[in-house]
Amino acid sequence: MKKHIRAAALGASLLLAGAAFAQDVPPPARVPPPPPGEATPPPPPPPSDTAPGSMQQAPDPAMPPPAADAPPPPPPPGGAPGMPGASTPPPGGQVTVNSGPAPAKPSGPAPDFTTLSGGKKSITPEQASAFPLLANDFQYADSNRDGHISKAEYQKWVTKSGASGQ
Repeated sequence: MKKHIRAAALGASLLLAGAAFAQDVPPPARVPPPPPGEATPPPPPPPSDTAPGSMQQAPDPAMPPPAADAPPPPPPPGGAPGMPGASTPPPGGQVTVNSGPAPAKPSGPAPDFTTLSGGKKSITPEQASAFPLLANDFQYADSNRDGHISKAEYQKWVTKSGASGQ
């Protein structure tokens, strides 16, 4: 019985909290823009606090405060200054961006095992760095996870990766 009472009390408190947050707040009053013939004065610059304890100036009473919900001014033709690639939106209003990974750099055919291993029985990670594709796939090519790539592992990797240049 106590669980039901607690659940009901919790539900009621959540319902009241939700109602408090969901109250309708009227939108702020819109100030009509000035007629086209009248120029509006620019807003005052923000106060600067360059030195600690500096005095701030009181706002000029002759200048009205800027409207909080006024739309931002349109960008200048050709984009914003200092913004490369910025431009005005196209007439249709849609922009299509095609994006993807950079194309793979051509690497040529895989070098032979003896060249990479320096005449030894296996290829170390340092030796694999001479062939970037193998260095990138080192853990995959090292199928027994012993930290070295044997000749059989290398040949298997070349066949599966298509690094043979064919």
